[in-house]
Amino acid sequence: MFDFPKSTLFDRRIPKYKFYEHLQVNNKLEQMFIKEIDKIVWKYKLSPETLNIASGKHVNEIEILEVWLKQEKISHNIIEQIDREIPYHIVFIINYEDKYQLWISYKEQNKIKEGKFKVDTYFKTDWINEEYLNINIEGLNLDQVYESFILQIGKDQIVVDENEGLKKAVEQSKERDKLKKEIHLLEKKIAKEKQFKKQVSMMSELRQLKSQLDGKPSRED
Repeated sequence: MFDFPKSTLFDRRIPKYKFYEHLQVNNKLEQMFIKEIDKIVWKYKLSPETLNIASGKHVNEIEILEVWLKQEKISHNIIEQIDREIPYHIVFIINYEDKYQLWISYKEQNKIKEGKFKVDTYFKTDWINEEYLNINIEGLNLDQVYESFILQIGKDQIVVDENEGLKKAVEQSKERDKLKKEIHLLEKKIAKEKQFKKQVSMMSELRQLKSQLDGKPSRED
């Protein structure tokens, strides 16, 4: 699947009930696991032992999990819950009928709860065929490898200024997504509004939002 060293291949199936046992899931989320997920395979393990690469300041190990679906869509809550509770950085391979997506989040150690992680904005690919499914291991330590994975999966979704770094770029990406949602909702309201004066007022607000959006680094839909 990926052109990774053979030493990193783990290829071990994880029974779904293991997630029910160890993750803090409620009944609704458990039912989502059952309905949407066929199986989960721990595909690769990237660590100083398997890669002969230095650990990072923030990233000590990266897991590649392949999630096989029963339907074409997976609930964001499932990915986020797994990501938050497993104490490693994760790249998700989403598999549905031999079509694939890659998911990754900007993930930081929780400063209050030891061993827990704060999961932030997700970046993902479109659905792609297996021949296009690949990410390259780039960097001198696992911090750099993980950042390179975010940039490879995010591509045009995130723009990093060398002087500000990845965290700032993720924050800007998040702000841009928020503005896009506000613009979309306002455009729908304008289309439904019958009073001309209200339309004019909302159009002015829309221009301001679009102006703010134009001032943010680009993130493609």
